[in-house]
Amino acid sequence: MPALKGIGVTQSSISTLVTSNPGVLCESFEKFDECLKMVFEMGFNPSTSAFIHALVAVMAMSQSTWEQKLNVFRGWGWSDKDIMLVFRKCPNCMNTSESKIMNAMDFLVNKMGWQSTDIALYPDVFLLSLEKRVIPRCLVIKVLQSKGLLKKNLSPSTCVKPVEKLFLDRFVTKYQEQVPQLFDIFQGKIDLLELGIIRYEQEPEANQL
Repeated sequence: MPALKGIGVTQSSISTLVTSNPGVLCESFEKFDECLKMVFEMGFNPSTSAFIHALVAVMAMSQSTWEQKLNVFRGWGWSDKDIMLVFRKCPNCMNTSESKIMNAMDFLVNKMGWQSTDIALYPDVFLLSLEKRVIPRCLVIKVLQSKGLLKKNLSPSTCVKPVEKLFLDRFVTKYQEQVPQLFDIFQGKIDLLELGIIRYEQEPEANQL
């Protein structure tokens, strides 16, 4: 891959690209070169792994698909600058399906009350399972907030980023005496329609975290 080496991509990153995404070798030189320039012009540092992730994401989509994905985020009020900042922070989020993006934004913005720009600060949320991780945790947070046990302005990353044990210690076990049903809420055993939160029925997602 002389073109990659020429702009400063490390040998280890090139090896990772070829091993994890051998399909790039099947692309035409023209498309590869076009995508390479596109990622470079977006401001990615060629010496970082993010550059490779961005390159793979761009190569996986046609120009029309890329535009459609941009329009999904624009529809939630993100500027092109916001989208590029998100893409540089989490290139893999652009590989998320449009339906998953829409469902996640709908839940986080319309049900949880976060601003869409809040979500842009933690785009990794689009890589997580909505049903298995995001919604159960947010239900717990919503209940604790409704009882005045947590402040209203928690960030999305505070809710969904911690590993499960840390989340349970911080938001479930800690408040078990005040809210005895909290673990059942976390497990989805209690319906919370009275809080205005509706459970999403989704088909199983691939590579859920």
